[in-house]
Amino acid sequence: MRVVRYLAMWFVFLILFTGAFISLELMEGYKIRTTEYYGLLNLGFTLVAVVFLAAAIIYMIIMFPLAWLLGFVPWNRRWFIVYILLYAALWAAAGIWLFHELYQPDFVLHYNLHVSSAVWMFGVMGLLYGWIEWIMLERVVRRT
Repeated sequence: MRVVRYLAMWFVFLILFTGAFISLELMEGYKIRTTEYYGLLNLGFTLVAVVFLAAAIIYMIIMFPLAWLLGFVPWNRRWFIVYILLYAALWAAAGIWLFHELYQPDFVLHYNLHVSSAVWMFGVMGLLYGWIEWIMLERVVRRT
C-alpha cells in the first residue's frame, strides 16, 4: 500500500511543481520582453514539458527519500503544523533557487522582478503538497 501512496504523491508533485513554475513564469517571466530570455512566450509547451520531466527526476532524488524517511516517524495530529511547514519551507527554498537560476540579475533589476513571488507561489504549493501527503499518510496509518 505504501508504494501506491508514493506513486500517487509523484503525480501530485509533478502537477504542483509544474503549476508553480508556470505561475511564476506568468507572474515574473512575462515582464521580460527581450530575445535574450527564453521563457514561456518563446518556448511554450516545450518549456512546460522540460519542467515536467525535471520535476519527475527531482521527486525521485529529493522528495521520495524525504517522504520515505518521514514515513517512519510516528506522526500524530500535534505534528501536523511542523510537517506542513517543513514542506512549505523546502518548496519556498526551491522557489528561491529556481528564481535565481531563471532570471539573471540584470533582468531582475531592469524589469523589476521580485523573488517574493517565487517564495509565495512555491510556499503555497508546498503547503498544499504537505497537506495532501498528510491526508494520505493519515489514511495509511488508520488502516494499519
